[in-house]
Amino acid sequence: MKRLFVFVTILLSLFLFAETVVNYALLEDITTTNIWNLLGSGSSTWNFYIQLWKYPSLLVMNKDGMLIPSAAAEIPEIVEENGMYTVTVKLRKDLRWSDGSPFTADDVVFTYNTIQEMQIPGGNWTGAYEPKKVEKIDPWTVKFYFEEKKTMTIYYDTLMTAIVSKNFWQPYVEKAKEQENPVNWLLSQEVVDPGITALNLGKIEKGAFVEVKREVDKDFYWAQGEKSIFYENGGFVIENPNSGYKWTSVNPSPEGNVKLTVENGPYVDKIIYRIYGNKSVALQALQKGDVDFVLNPNGLTSGEFESLKGVPGIKLTVNPSLGFRYLAFNLRKFPFNIKEFRQAIAALIDRDYICNRVLQGKAIPLATPVPPANTFWYNSDVKTIGEGLSRGERYQLAIELLKKAGFSWDQEPILDLNNTANPVVKKGKGLKGPDGNYVPDLELLSPSGEYDPMRATTAIYIEQWAKDLGIPIDVKLTDFNEIVTRAFDEVDFDMYMLGWGIGRVPTYFKSFWASDQMAPEGFNTPGYNNPEFDALVEEFEMADSFDEAVEAIKAAQELLAEDLPYIILFTTPIYEAYRDSIAFPYTDILDGIQNYNGFPENVMKVK
Repeated sequence: MKRLFVFVTILLSLFLFAETVVNYALLEDITTTNIWNLLGSGSSTWNFYIQLWKYPSLLVMNKDGMLIPSAAAEIPEIVEENGMYTVTVKLRKDLRWSDGSPFTADDVVFTYNTIQEMQIPGGNWTGAYEPKKVEKIDPWTVKFYFEEKKTMTIYYDTLMTAIVSKNFWQPYVEKAKEQENPVNWLLSQEVVDPGITALNLGKIEKGAFVEVKREVDKDFYWAQGEKSIFYENGGFVIENPNSGYKWTSVNPSPEGNVKLTVENGPYVDKIIYRIYGNKSVALQALQKGDVDFVLNPNGLTSGEFESLKGVPGIKLTVNPSLGFRYLAFNLRKFPFNIKEFRQAIAALIDRDYICNRVLQGKAIPLATPVPPANTFWYNSDVKTIGEGLSRGERYQLAIELLKKAGFSWDQEPILDLNNTANPVVKKGKGLKGPDGNYVPDLELLSPSGEYDPMRATTAIYIEQWAKDLGIPIDVKLTDFNEIVTRAFDEVDFDMYMLGWGIGRVPTYFKSFWASDQMAPEGFNTPGYNNPEFDALVEEFEMADSFDEAVEAIKAAQELLAEDLPYIILFTTPIYEAYRDSIAFPYTDILDGIQNYNGFPENVMKVK
């Protein structure tokens, strides 16, 4: 009986103290554990997946693209003061490093000063070079001084710089200054420093795995149970039950129903990142249950995604990526210099039909340069020309737009709107502009089917729809480099189709469409020149407040939807797969689960 009691006790102990472990697959090994190098020459997606999330920054963005406080207690304002622009940041008082020391203004000032004094290299540190001075006002207040009012750079670069622990790093920095090459010495120190999270790096087996383990018990973790509350109207709230800290968004303020609440963990004791030589081996491991999720910035191919459908134990997700395919017009040339002509082409293009019927779901319809999933910047009031119309109604709208601008035909198209399958009774012929001259043959450049079958197919459909109305568009499927050369270098084109990768913050509006960014010097290939748009972009860049920046970019979206220098066509999805043994706080996220590093502090083991 005594032996049985001991045996049961051992089993109970094992049950009570069993670790909760999640396994992720990586396709490449990490190359550094040094934060200075991590954001410098050692910058890589694989390093970021495992480590970058443990470092605090003053501000971050939530899943909807809203700027929210992180280590800061609130969103600070930019103030003009004695010929300088200053930002005074109040810090949260409840944050602690994983070694137990408090997060204070000393950590913030030390980080920015070290980067500037040591001249730490790397594009990811550039925001830290913007302030002329960073000073500690008190233990929980930091003041930044800037010579220029670069609002977006300040908010989205400088104040999003990763912050390190002064207690840990100061001895290394002091020793580095004694070396012949201080920066190289500092960046070469492979150490595990404290983070602001409960999880931190553990055992590392080069080429095999990297372990992240719980370093702070949940009873002592400052962020355990902290809630991120998302409202249907776009409002957002942060609540910490341990310290009583609460932050509520102002524009918009939370109203109506809550659509999502995320309660911070971590819910696992350990994450093991297993290194695989290639994706096919990693996917085999996923199917066998050796790993729960494959981290990959490109996700799965459509073929890999299809092959995993119906596999027991596998869940699949599809999300829009951060980017878009587009059709650009050369506004310097007739008839593209006439807005109604561009609108008529836009009315003809049925994105839903192309994406869902023709491309069979391999593309996601997109009509705006800000994806709807980028909620905070997206203007939901912008109207898309032709949206919700049948094929016949689209033809009719295009004809009306052309007539409004003074176009005419030798033979005007005749439609039968009751014939939904083929509403064109007689095609248009001899399209003439407002001056009575015939519209010349128009060339639409598109990548070949071998390079990008989605764009090639879309271009052919646009050609056919246009010719139904007598608009003489001819597709030229050609080499990608020829399109780039003709559009960006020679600026010798009628229309072309290409794509852009974009960021969450729409700073690209200036690059693509501002009048001072004209190709070939800049990226404004259409030659779009609208003083009202330029003023909005400048207002966005130099806004006195974050709310003003949002209002400016939303107004700019309305102008682009009306003027149409580009017709945004679609975005490509990012496909991902994970085991049903784990659960994420949400899976509908712009650029996929990988964009949030697999939610290390929120992933749950469910079976």
